Amino acid sequence: MKYACLTLLCLMPAMLEAQADSLKSGERSPFLLGGRLHYGFIIPHSKDIAGVAGSHPRGFELNVQWLLAQEKHTRHSGVIAKRGFLFHYINYDHPDVLGYCLSLAPYIEPLIRPDRRLYGSIQMGVGVSYLSKRYDEKTNPTNLFFSTPISFLLITNAYLNFKINTRWDISLGFNYNHISNGGMKTPNKGMNFPTYNIGTAYNFSPVAITRAPKTHAWKQAKRHYYYAQAVGTIKTAEATPAIPEKKITWQLGAIGMAGWRIGRLSALAAGTEWIHDGWTRENLDRAGDPTSAWKGGVLFGHELITGKVRFTVHLGAYVLNPSRTTDPVYQRYGLFYRIGRHLQVGSTLKAHRHVADVFDMRLGWVW
Repeated sequence: MKYACLTLLCLMPAMLEAQADSLKSGERSPFLLGGRLHYGFIIPHSKDIAGVAGSHPRGFELNVQWLLAQEKHTRHSGVIAKRGFLFHYINYDHPDVLGYCLSLAPYIEPLIRPDRRLYGSIQMGVGVSYLSKRYDEKTNPTNLFFSTPISFLLITNAYLNFKINTRWDISLGFNYNHISNGGMKTPNKGMNFPTYNIGTAYNFSPVAITRAPKTHAWKQAKRHYYYAQAVGTIKTAEATPAIPEKKITWQLGAIGMAGWRIGRLSALAAGTEWIHDGWTRENLDRAGDPTSAWKGGVLFGHELITGKVRFTVHLGAYVLNPSRTTDPVYQRYGLFYRIGRHLQVGSTLKAHRHVADVFDMRLGWVW
């Protein structure tokens, strides 16, 4: 639980930065309070969970938002956005096996044509979830989705919003939710559950939104960038009949990336990472196998950059994986916040196809 909370705490500065800047400058970012009702379905991404994947998750969401429409927030990106926190309760419609979840997540939400009455938005965030039902070999053997009470939440959502008046908005949306413990404990199939939703938001301090001016200043600024990150996380090697005690293992390493801005918000990046996988090392030792547990890979992908917040989607391929305990390719989804000009903190989820492998914590330096 403490590592999940650390992830959330490292990302909170990104959500609070606008409010702190507003207080310093005497300008308050407009504050909104909203709620949504959700109804969805579970994607049966593995035959092992198909028997309990026919449920229809339903629940409600509360969120607090700050509208970042001032020139200081839009001068580089030309994009008006919201930052905030959401809390949701989801009942998985299968009380004996799946129960319910309570989640908290900070997010960033760029707006599409917010000066119009009908406008769109895309929301991305990473948070933590409490799960009321988990796998138990004797009492709950069919819940292969979750094995820990605290897991990670990854969200990518799309909304269509309509301004009723200066204070009230209504919205229709589609949420893609992923919950997993990142492989810290097995079984960990993880759950992908899209939901449809309807909601409303109240603006406590309405302002007239005008389209943010889009200049070409980003083209005159430095187009290329580089960053290096230290990587660390834990993963549990479970007890076996031969070894009756579970063991906490560490995965430690580093990553280096180079990127090129191709738009106000978009960049393409490529790089390499090298990780010593303590979980693989432990399992190899248990089998008496001296094979190296180092893993090296090359990465390429897209990075969405909104001010100091960076959302990354990278595809990786192993160039070194002697143990061959995984697929040859993988994905990484990351959310980062830049402190000052160079320091970077954040987290990524590594997945092999539809199976989440591990969440990690990262500390880096950007040039």
